[in-house]
Amino acid sequence: MKDISYALNGLLLKASRKAQAYILLLTLFFLALVVFSSQLVIFSSFEKRALVNELHVLQQQRDDMQIEWGQLLLEQSAWGSYSRVEDMVNSQLQMRVPLANNVVMARQP
Repeated sequence: MKDISYALNGLLLKASRKAQAYILLLTLFFLALVVFSSQLVIFSSFEKRALVNELHVLQQQRDDMQIEWGQLLLEQSAWGSYSRVEDMVNSQLQMRVPLANNVVMARQP
């Protein structure tokens, strides 16, 4: 009976050592997964910050372009105003508004 008990204890001790080795391997594996996961979190946070910064730059460019567009619209309306065109016609082409008796009305047949 003692022989069986010693043999059984030997087997249990051997199984216990294998189990400890597997537990150690699993612990190291999960530790590596945790480190890898934390590195991915750090990288994704860095990428997010870079993209947010790029977004702010692009929004600033958009705002600047909208301001420039408004200024160009004002300039276009100033250059195309009727009073400016009339002044240019009077000064450069010496054209005047005809008198009422010089206006001829044409009729369509």
